[in-house]
Amino acid sequence: MSSCIAILNATLVDGTGRPPLPESVVVIRSGWFEAVGQAGEVPVPGDVETIDATGRYLIPGLFDCHMHIVGGPYRAIKTLRDTLAMGVTTVAHVGGFRAGAEAAALRDAIEQGLVGPCSRLVAGAVVAATAGHVMGRTADGPWEVRKAVREQRVANIDFIKTAASGGFWAEHEECWWRDYTYEELEALVDEAHAVGKPVAVHAHTQPGLNNAIRAGADMIHHGAFIDDEALRGIAERNIFFIPTLRVTSERNIAIKEQAGRPWEARKMREAHPIHREGVRKARALGIRIGVGTDLPSTPPWRAGQTAVELLELAACGFSPMETIIAATRTSAECLGKAHELGTIEPGKRADLILLDADPLVALSILTEERHIRMVIKDGEVAIRR
Repeated sequence: MSSCIAILNATLVDGTGRPPLPESVVVIRSGWFEAVGQAGEVPVPGDVETIDATGRYLIPGLFDCHMHIVGGPYRAIKTLRDTLAMGVTTVAHVGGFRAGAEAAALRDAIEQGLVGPCSRLVAGAVVAATAGHVMGRTADGPWEVRKAVREQRVANIDFIKTAASGGFWAEHEECWWRDYTYEELEALVDEAHAVGKPVAVHAHTQPGLNNAIRAGADMIHHGAFIDDEALRGIAERNIFFIPTLRVTSERNIAIKEQAGRPWEARKMREAHPIHREGVRKARALGIRIGVGTDLPSTPPWRAGQTAVELLELAACGFSPMETIIAATRTSAECLGKAHELGTIEPGKRADLILLDADPLVALSILTEERHIRMVIKDGEVAIRR
């Protein structure tokens, strides 16, 4: 396939929120969007390979802002290949694949074209409290936390992940437990921000939510028991919220029951209505919501769950257009990638999905491989069906 491509006549949903553009022209050159617009208004260069996409639909490549790429480098590569096949062109790793340095090395190998085709990786590194919810570089007390963040920045990771509350996973753990103290979170955020690294905080309940908000977190992940006070704080400080609704979904609760993990199912069932009401309120407040699944790349994991998360958002009142924006533009903003990714606009990296049906009419098509006719990442056709 040529490095210069023009996709003609598709209906374009560009991720910006603008209305769909029928009979579009999208010109890709050397991995970047060169020109985007209406047929007849955007000239098609004579040196490009053309793809007639009449009757089809273009959207930006999707993001998953919360995945655990686990099991070592070979499984990680397979996971990222599988996610790309379902239209997810960018994945944020929030812990699980060795240390931050190894995740950063895989990220760089993908960027250099040494591994592929697969989703690009945004590499997070975990700094964790002793006996806390998340696992990573253990550090306790503000100065030890600062040291841990400094160690992670040497690897040139993209962001720091930590926890402010307990979670669902462990049998003898509750979501309301405090994880890091406010003083520790404040030190962590300050040290990360000093070198331009954003901070993602796992937080389900109070006091963890308020501690993370007051400390200056850039992203709150989960919020399964989020309350009005936390929502106001997130809105006032313009923090990103990645709710990972899949975690407390009916399907996931059933999986936990079948897997013999009744404590997880119990906690998730309790959170289910609160989680969804919190997301409805977040939408009403204009909070910036990104998309993440909290999936580990181990069985029963399967590709396509990012689109299932979009259906969960839709069930909370998001329109199909709003869900696509959440999974593209807003998620790119969340990860600090909006200058180069997230929308189909000139000057951005050419990531897109070509669909055989209208996602604004039937969002569920994104969960089915057969509807994803083509995936382009960095201007190269990675998947063609």
